[in-house]
Amino acid sequence: MRHSLTVILVAAALSACGGGESAPEAAELYVPMGSLQCTGGGTPLPEWERRLTAAGVQVLASSCGLDGQAHATVCGAPDGRIAIVRAPSSQASAASALGFMPLGSLPGATQVPCA
Repeated sequence: MRHSLTVILVAAALSACGGGESAPEAAELYVPMGSLQCTGGGTPLPEWERRLTAAGVQVLASSCGLDGQAHATVCGAPDGRIAIVRAPSSQASAASALGFMPLGSLPGATQVPCA
């Protein structure tokens, strides 16, 4: 009797926690913002989020970043700013059609406040 009560309590606890189901896997992706040294510009993060949503990609989280690569200090040259998003892995190919690439391909990338 005591053993079956324990089994029932464990089963109830697991079902209350979602039964051990895991959340869908997410991919961390990035795209260059297209901003330039001295002049800025480029495509802001909210616009990238809008483009992804319009393409059917669910944006789970987003931030700005730097690609971590060396850039020559020259006005008009790329400044290395990137848009970083988390999206369901199943939607990564739709994001890649918009130019997004795996963040893991930029090992030196860092998150920074959006300017």
